[in-house]
Amino acid sequence: MAFEDIKIPETTPVMVLGGATLFPHGYMPLFLFETRYRFMLNHALERDRMICIGHARTGIDVETSIDPVHHVTTAGLVRACVTHPDGTSHLMLSGIQRVEIIGWEQHAPFRIASIVPLPCHLGDPAGAASAALELVDLSSRLCGEGQIISEQLREHLRCVKDPSAIADVVGQSFVNDAIERQRLLEMSDVNERLDYLVSHLSLLVAGGGK
Repeated sequence: MAFEDIKIPETTPVMVLGGATLFPHGYMPLFLFETRYRFMLNHALERDRMICIGHARTGIDVETSIDPVHHVTTAGLVRACVTHPDGTSHLMLSGIQRVEIIGWEQHAPFRIASIVPLPCHLGDPAGAASAALELVDLSSRLCGEGQIISEQLREHLRCVKDPSAIADVVGQSFVNDAIERQRLLEMSDVNERLDYLVSHLSLLVAGGGK
């Protein structure tokens, strides 16, 4: 199913994780063992298979706070799921669309948020296309044997044409700092996102991918 064919629901379960960020076009493997998240997974699978990963805000108690996560997140689709005899599950979450949490429908046993899709803005298509090509070139220098990212990613990026999608794939793969990942996710301007990533990867290339 193509991304554009996937309808974003008005509400979705939210899994609160410290320092975790899922980007559109990115993937996140998860292992669910807590009872509340088993209930959450069943809820999602019985409906639209959507889950948001909520990046927990620092300096608060996420268990007691009524608003524990950054409001900009990504609606993720459960692409694959294996539930084991002990009730735990391994699943793969695929990022579909930036969304904003605008309220909470449920807090227990797991959180359910009201969400709205967040559009991306592309003010300079020609500049974005040029920056995306540069980003793919920089990424290729950091992929493959002896580098930080696999050869499969290099080939995947060569097939992606949408500058926004390229930025999200690169952001998921090459930005490790949790604060910077959230900042990047919250950038609605595609040109700004690409410029940031070109600078970030240029530093990685200059440092030998370290």
